[in-house]
Amino acid sequence: MKKRKADFYILYTIVFAAISLFIYCCFYLNGKSLIWSHDGVPQHINALAYYGKYLRNVLKTLVIDHKLSFPMWDMHIGYGSDILTTLHYYVIGDPLTLLSVFVPEKNTEVLYECLIFLRIYLAGITFSIYCFYRRNPKQATFIGSLVYIFAGWTIYASMKHPYFSNPMIYLPLVLMGIEKVYKKEKPYLFIWSVAIAAMSNFYFFYMISVFMVLYAAFRYFGIFRKRSVKDVFRWFLKFTGFYLVSLMIAALIFLPVVMTLFGTERFQAQNYVPLLYDHIYYEKYLGCLIGENMIQWGVAGYSAVAMAGVFVIFSKKKKYTGLKLGFLLLNLFLLIPFAGHVLNGFSYVSNRWIWAYGMLIAYILVQAYPELFTLQIREKRKIFIMLLVYCVLALFSDAARTERNIMAVMMLVLAVFTVVSYGNIFVQGKYLCEMIVTVLVVSILLNVFYQYSYEKDYLSEFENRNQALEALESGPDKEIKDLEDSSSSRYDQYKTGSYVNSAMYMGTNSTSYYFSVANGSISRFFDEMYLNTPWDYHYSSLDGRTILDRLASVKYFAIRKNGYGYIPYGYDTETVFSGKYRIYENENDLPLGYTYNSWISRGKYEKLSVTQKQQALLQGAVVEESSLPETELSFDDKKADFTLEAGKGCKIKDGKIIVTKKNATVSIGYQGEPASEVYLVAENLDFDAYSPREQVSDKKWNSLTEYEKNTILYEDDNWRYWKESKEAAVEVSLGSVDKTIRIFTDKYNGYSGRHNFLLNMGYKNYSAGTMKLTFSTPGEYTFDNLYLVCQPMDSVEQETEKLGNESLQNVKVGTNRITGEIEVSSDKFLVFSIPYSAGFTAYVDGKETKLVQANSMYMGVELKKGKHSIVLTYCTPYLVPGIILTVAGLAAFLLIVIYNRYPGKKKERGKQKK
Repeated sequence: MKKRKADFYILYTIVFAAISLFIYCCFYLNGKSLIWSHDGVPQHINALAYYGKYLRNVLKTLVIDHKLSFPMWDMHIGYGSDILTTLHYYVIGDPLTLLSVFVPEKNTEVLYECLIFLRIYLAGITFSIYCFYRRNPKQATFIGSLVYIFAGWTIYASMKHPYFSNPMIYLPLVLMGIEKVYKKEKPYLFIWSVAIAAMSNFYFFYMISVFMVLYAAFRYFGIFRKRSVKDVFRWFLKFTGFYLVSLMIAALIFLPVVMTLFGTERFQAQNYVPLLYDHIYYEKYLGCLIGENMIQWGVAGYSAVAMAGVFVIFSKKKKYTGLKLGFLLLNLFLLIPFAGHVLNGFSYVSNRWIWAYGMLIAYILVQAYPELFTLQIREKRKIFIMLLVYCVLALFSDAARTERNIMAVMMLVLAVFTVVSYGNIFVQGKYLCEMIVTVLVVSILLNVFYQYSYEKDYLSEFENRNQALEALESGPDKEIKDLEDSSSSRYDQYKTGSYVNSAMYMGTNSTSYYFSVANGSISRFFDEMYLNTPWDYHYSSLDGRTILDRLASVKYFAIRKNGYGYIPYGYDTETVFSGKYRIYENENDLPLGYTYNSWISRGKYEKLSVTQKQQALLQGAVVEESSLPETELSFDDKKADFTLEAGKGCKIKDGKIIVTKKNATVSIGYQGEPASEVYLVAENLDFDAYSPREQVSDKKWNSLTEYEKNTILYEDDNWRYWKESKEAAVEVSLGSVDKTIRIFTDKYNGYSGRHNFLLNMGYKNYSAGTMKLTFSTPGEYTFDNLYLVCQPMDSVEQETEKLGNESLQNVKVGTNRITGEIEVSSDKFLVFSIPYSAGFTAYVDGKETKLVQANSMYMGVELKKGKHSIVLTYCTPYLVPGIILTVAGLAAFLLIVIYNRYPGKKKERGKQKK
């Protein structure tokens, strides 16, 4: 062991750069960026560009105005969102994203791609630091580092989600910190690595915490020979104390984010957790460890050399017990769905923790490397037997014998041949090392090649090079931004094809949102309104429903240039006609603040039907209590008479629509009210798919040949493995309007528990028509109630006029502050069309006034008769307690530093080192 390791890091950097260049060329030569179209454009690069601009504005305010100001709320994110809690998952808290402050917005794509490789590079650095601390040789550490950083997780997951590499950076440092604590060295590394991990990303920090506990337990039994319950408890208290100090230091960011997370609908959804995976998962399992990706984010794809290292340590008797048990335990986690459920925060089953498995298997190779030079004949025989058994089991199933898996197994055979050849073919250690590195690099490049091959069509999921930011600018936001009142009014849309969250990038106010953490108040309101979206964190419109648009202060509506099929009621004036979009204005929109002269109790409101609820919201403010008179509700919605007629490939029976053929249809003929919006309402709509085998009747099955039967059974296996009743779609059309209901089951990763839907099929002057339902997937579609409602618009106009008569004027939206003026002729309730958050404080005429949640989603204050000045200020909830805890944590850390400088502690550490 040489103290100087410059040669190691030079070689590591050169090889890393070469492999990274190969990866980048796979994208570059196909004209692709490293930005995933699905999440990368609306979320990842959008958040990075926003964060850079945010940081530059903070510095600009500091330098020019000599004032330190941090915006905490932004009206351009969804309906208005907290900046910290929304963007933490993507950028805020990650130290590397601070580099965005130096990069102009137009060059964000370059920074984005550089950060992908920088994170992977740093993961290898921290892994090597851990290995060197554990006194492993440089050659072994070099090989292990490459296995760690160029596994399936990085070549697949980190390309889609760049920050998925962050836990790979922190985990080695956390584990090294544990080692230092056990050796009675200074606990600084443990405290700060845990703190930074907690600030960087709450999701992966949870997983790091789980593996931290497992590692500490394993290492305790590996390090100490004398053990007792008292000793275990003493170490537990010590680690708990340091861990709590870390959380206190991180509380500035960690506390507000976690408390917000607990209030989201996504966190509370009950997902399906099977006892076991489908049998094909287990058939493909061994091959996928070094080859293809498994379902549920089981992207292992480790170099074949790593598996050879596993064979080596298992060939050794009475050695490496901790590594062997750890390897068996983590494989057990991969084999049991419940483990994926627990490690994914008790959410849907997902093995996104597999990056930690990667560190274990890489370190196993590091430990196995010195043993390659001392293997006995008996041990080599064991390795050959393990290789034989592995190859047979890995390729036994037809489904497992893919080209990628076969090539991976071939590389494993070559790797094992290399491992056991020392002393025969390779008589010098350097030649053995060179051959292992060669096999390792070739194995990595093959995995990269197959991942990005045209067969899997993986690259098609990525945005074209230099077009990600242009894609965010290509929506209707540019035209809307130039319109009057666009700073305080929102816009809705129908099939514009623009990216969600484009308003955040362009500085407009929309009804779209797509980030992992969403305001629970908005989600619950959408549940009440049966809004046509299956997600609680991803929505693009209010379905053009007039009442909901009015209540949300929507003034503009965007459609494509030729999208005349759907212009909602009230949008009568075309204000913009560009080469791509038409923008319509509603002259009867409501401002950001409007007033009610009566209220509705929450209990009374919840007993209403969905169409009555939305009418009630126009007539009275829904609050827990008020001094105003109660609202006398009146409703004019009418259920339409209708008939269901099943088309070819489906039948209606016992409250079910049984679909046996893809794209089968059901026609709904209805007779309702003219001059109304027409709604299709489906309550408790659910779906259970038919497998390929179930789609074939027994009579037809008996007439098939054995070959045809086996073909269907093969498709049946693959269907269960990849799809199995996770989602379905029902396309609904009426005249020129067509919309889609997406049904998620509890097996779907993004399941939020929504099964009630209301579709606005548009404003119709006629009273009768025929609606068509087209079912995408064969299966059973069940529902508790299916009906049509016609909602006349005359009463909507009257109630809207009342709400807007005395409304908030001269509205100004500033940094963490919204101001306006209002005059009311009697006591009234002022509702702000801003999502409720405990972070807001209301001041009426300079005096703090109770701000309450109103209309489920919004908030408001009671006003006395007369003129008033209104001020809303905002501070991220739990930010102040978080700051206090951070200060306390830093003080506690300072005390630990002082304590460790005592002469007695220095002497104790000296004895420990000896």
